[in-house]
Amino acid sequence: MRGITHRKTIAIILAVLFVFIGCASTPPSRFYTLNSLKAAEPAKNLLSKKLSLALGPVEIPDYLDRQQIAVRTSQNEIVLSEFDRWAGSLRDNVADVLSENLSMLMGRDQVSIVPWVWGVAYDYRISVNVVKFDIMPDGNVVLDADWTLLTKDGRRLTTRRDSVTEPIRKQTYESRVSAMSGALAVLSRNIADELNSVLRKPLSGGQSN
Repeated sequence: MRGITHRKTIAIILAVLFVFIGCASTPPSRFYTLNSLKAAEPAKNLLSKKLSLALGPVEIPDYLDRQQIAVRTSQNEIVLSEFDRWAGSLRDNVADVLSENLSMLMGRDQVSIVPWVWGVAYDYRISVNVVKFDIMPDGNVVLDADWTLLTKDGRRLTTRRDSVTEPIRKQTYESRVSAMSGALAVLSRNIADELNSVLRKPLSGGQSN
């Protein structure tokens, strides 16, 4: 009887040890954020007066707005990394980076960028719908985004789609996230250039596309 009890005790101890060994061998999670432009670029803004631009809503595909970083392995399959994760909401991170980039590119002294919420006063609003923001198996990040510029009374001034391809230097998650930041920087420059062109034109009764 004592022998049986002794063997059970040893088995329990071994099981507990295996659990601790398994936990100890689990790699730690790594957390990432997108970054805005590192240095302010010369603003191309030639507007005659200071304006307030509301940014929002900014939407991304639901399959991307999760804690795990998604990597596309084929046209119809994505893989979620268990240990490489976003430090917060990817949707909020994208909105924050776009806002910071546009603030620098449009010139903070002339254009103030504010988050779009009901009741906040602004001169113009820009909405952004990210259709695709994928880490691709060919070593690139692909970003497709539709964006629209509206007046404060909701009249559409322009709408367009931008498609950006940014190469990934190394097949690490840090490089992948860096390439995603680079793609957002290109999108931000495209938006800023178009905004400067549109906002310098006098408003008319019609709308342009």
